[in-house]
Amino acid sequence: MKTFGYVRVSSKEQNEARQIETMKTQGIGERDMFIDKASGKDFDRPKYQLLKQMVREGDTVVFDSITRMGRNMNETMSEYDWFVKNGVQLCFVKEQMINTSNEQDDIMKQAIQRIILTLLTAFAEKERDEIKTRQAEGIAVAKKKGVKFGRPAVEIPKDWEKYYKQWKDQKISAVKFMQAVGMAKATFYRKVKEYEVDK
Repeated sequence: MKTFGYVRVSSKEQNEARQIETMKTQGIGERDMFIDKASGKDFDRPKYQLLKQMVREGDTVVFDSITRMGRNMNETMSEYDWFVKNGVQLCFVKEQMINTSNEQDDIMKQAIQRIILTLLTAFAEKERDEIKTRQAEGIAVAKKKGVKFGRPAVEIPKDWEKYYKQWKDQKISAVKFMQAVGMAKATFYRKVKEYEVDK
């Protein structure tokens, strides 16, 4: 029987260090942690799916909170039930009232636990929706103020057309073209695409 930890942050910019420290306080080493940098809206996450393949009956999986498991009420409850059905114990550091156990709880305790789980997963989904709404509102306000989003447009360099024609006529290679206009490969091909659409 093993104990695993699952850590999730929503984006690459967010730091998972706090959750990792929480796992360490639970006695879980980094080799037994599964870390995803992905949204909690669904469960199509590589490390989470790997965790499900690894766990066996009698194992325990620790989460910092139910929100780290997921932020979709119905799917999160379904995943919770999957672990229970397969004999895997669940431990939520911040919501210990929904932790599972090997003991056969009485029907009232199970019912209360289910109600709490339903409320927590509903709040998690609602919070995610509110965050998305605030982000969309913030972006809309910023756009009205003239704030630009996304990558800054790359201007066509001097002599672009000359080198473009030579490249199309196969007089120079793409590498020579990139070097002449001082562009990285990804930027170069993106600019070629834009240029050819606008032509």
